[in-house]
Amino acid sequence: MYARPTVDGKLLSFGVSGKLWKDALVMYDRETGTLWSHVTGVAIQGKLSGMRLDPIPALQTAWAEWKRTYPNGLVLSKGAGLGPPTGMRNVYESYFKNEEQLGIFGTKNPDQRLPGKEYVVGLVVDRATVAYPFRHLSRQPLVNDVIDGRPVVVTFSAGSATGAVFSRAVGGRFLTFGGFHQEQDQLVMTDAETATTWHAVSGEAIRGPLRGTRLFRLPSTLSFWFAWKGFYPGTRLWEP
Repeated sequence: MYARPTVDGKLLSFGVSGKLWKDALVMYDRETGTLWSHVTGVAIQGKLSGMRLDPIPALQTAWAEWKRTYPNGLVLSKGAGLGPPTGMRNVYESYFKNEEQLGIFGTKNPDQRLPGKEYVVGLVVDRATVAYPFRHLSRQPLVNDVIDGRPVVVTFSAGSATGAVFSRAVGGRFLTFGGFHQEQDQLVMTDAETATTWHAVSGEAIRGPLRGTRLFRLPSTLSFWFAWKGFYPGTRLWEP
């Protein structure tokens, strides 16, 4: 998700170009015809080539997880009901089931440390990139990490395959998180410095001295490993 910039006094509006770059969708803006990577947010061809869109932190999750976390959240509607029309099939169903097919045209896995279609939570901090594999997060769903000198915490809800990343900086100090567990129908964690309890998906402090404070969410990307590695060949692969 990105903020739409204003160029020459015009707010850019985007559409799907129908093109692919590195097996990923390419957007275009209607005002200048520039082509943009939807993965990196960078203009790759056209008048605005080299310009980068500002990412907005978003959460890719299951509907049930979203409703539990944000019960008053709004739903984007294009005039149709929720879900696909009756009888419509997912044209990518066979692609997702075939673990050997990487990309539309048969891309090779650039790094055999993980299967090509292993899901990862990808993170970019300044010039550093890190991939957190689902297989590792399933065993260790709370990660205190430091990326390019910036302390972060990664949380993972295995039930909804939801990965979230937050800055650990709060009020001029860095917090260290632990105590990850299920509390009623929510995942929570506790920081060692203040013993505050936090909701692990929203990053909101729900009990303790920092109640009402919200951790700053960092933009992250849910991706296949082969695709993330293809865009960011120098990425660090996190392991417990």
